[in-house]
Amino acid sequence: MAEPDENPFGDPHPFQDPSVKELTNNKVQSLIEDFNPFGKDQNVVNNAKPAVRGATNPPLNSMPAVMSPTQEYPATSQVTSTYGRNPGDVSADLLARKAELDRRQAELDRREEELRTASINVRQNNWPPLPKQCCYQPCFYLDINVEIPPDFQHVVRQLYYIWLYHTGLLASNVLIATILLFFKGAVGTFISSIIYTAILVPLSFLCWFRPGYKAFRDDSSFNFMLFFFVFCIQFVISIVQALGSDGSGYCGFFTAIATFKTTPPSPFIGTLVLMLAIAFAIGAVMDFFLLTKIHRIYRSSGASFAKAQEEFRSGVISSGAVTNVITSNIRF
Repeated sequence: MAEPDENPFGDPHPFQDPSVKELTNNKVQSLIEDFNPFGKDQNVVNNAKPAVRGATNPPLNSMPAVMSPTQEYPATSQVTSTYGRNPGDVSADLLARKAELDRRQAELDRREEELRTASINVRQNNWPPLPKQCCYQPCFYLDINVEIPPDFQHVVRQLYYIWLYHTGLLASNVLIATILLFFKGAVGTFISSIIYTAILVPLSFLCWFRPGYKAFRDDSSFNFMLFFFVFCIQFVISIVQALGSDGSGYCGFFTAIATFKTTPPSPFIGTLVLMLAIAFAIGAVMDFFLLTKIHRIYRSSGASFAKAQEEFRSGVISSGAVTNVITSNIRF
């Protein structure tokens, strides 16, 4: 192996040739003189050929690499969809969206105005729930979820359920009175039960449930006072129904005792009458507790008898029919 200082090419040394040395010195001197550090391209020298591009020196303006078919493209966000678009197109899109939002807002305002200006009488009556083929149509509008404030909806539902309970008791009273008619010949009890049912069912709805409903709906002291007065009478009637003397039209405790004492005794019919008497007694207890509960709510609301009188006066004076009667009486 040759030493580092030895010439591997032998003699003469190729780089020691005088012509080679002169050419090399002239080329280096020419490059140094032509180099301009403030020129447009520091890497380009006058009269110099472009460097050969290869693996170690790739071209500057190379084409982008082609991705393989199996490679997935990166997901682009929705924001980049507007990149490169004309600003006029973006403005037109925003204006179209703003016009759509304005149209929807105007529609909502119109519906809100219709609901605010609509009268309560415009609502279609839905109670009693009668079929459309019936010759009679509903007479009242009743919707606890819509008309009653959320804080009092539970109380009004209890009031409605207790009215349904009393209605069911009266219907059961007619049924048991019919049984007594066939087995004991209690004609008076049967006729009276039908009369009481025909009178008390509509009057109870109109005289104490409806005033209680409107009292919570309108926060009306006058309706509260009317409800308390009539519902106290209902409580007394419930006690009378629970006692139910023989021949009174109510199948209460006294009627049950009289049925057990008949000859021959009728334990089955007596048991039915006794169960109805207990149901009447439970209704009286529920009336008492509901009456005290509503009275407590009434006192906590700040209502008073004076406020009820003022509402009554304003209601009578604002009535057109009453005003016409007063005016006609003054003229004559």
